[in-house]
Amino acid sequence: MDILAIALLGFFAAGYFVLAGADLGVGMLLAYLGRGAGERRLVLASIGPFFLGNEVWLVATAGVLIGCFPTLEGELFQGQFLVLLPLVTGWVVRDAGLWWRGRGATRAWRTVMDPWWCAAAGPWRCPGERCTRVC
Repeated sequence: MDILAIALLGFFAAGYFVLAGADLGVGMLLAYLGRGAGERRLVLASIGPFFLGNEVWLVATAGVLIGCFPTLEGELFQGQFLVLLPLVTGWVVRDAGLWWRGRGATRAWRTVMDPWWCAAAGPWRCPGERCTRVC
């Protein structure tokens, strides 16, 4: 039974890391992939069908970890709390920026929401670059 739990944990984690690379890559490269508002909308729409599906892999991984390995989960989450908190916060901010960006039709709304989308990709960007370049 332990081998099945380890296999499920590895399968779900690998599924997330393989398939979520497109979402994270689009977030990091949005300033360069879409030159205008129409192109950016097209780039974001290309990951739309897969966006929530990729998060299911991560939730399933956490569920297997919590359900099958409670001691390991307790040690990981307690010992790595200062690492997990910014990661989860960045994940939520990135998702909020993506969903809220499409809710407004004006350029001003997108100008406000694009930095939310880029917030999670901020560490991957050059320090001298500003996220407002996306606007």
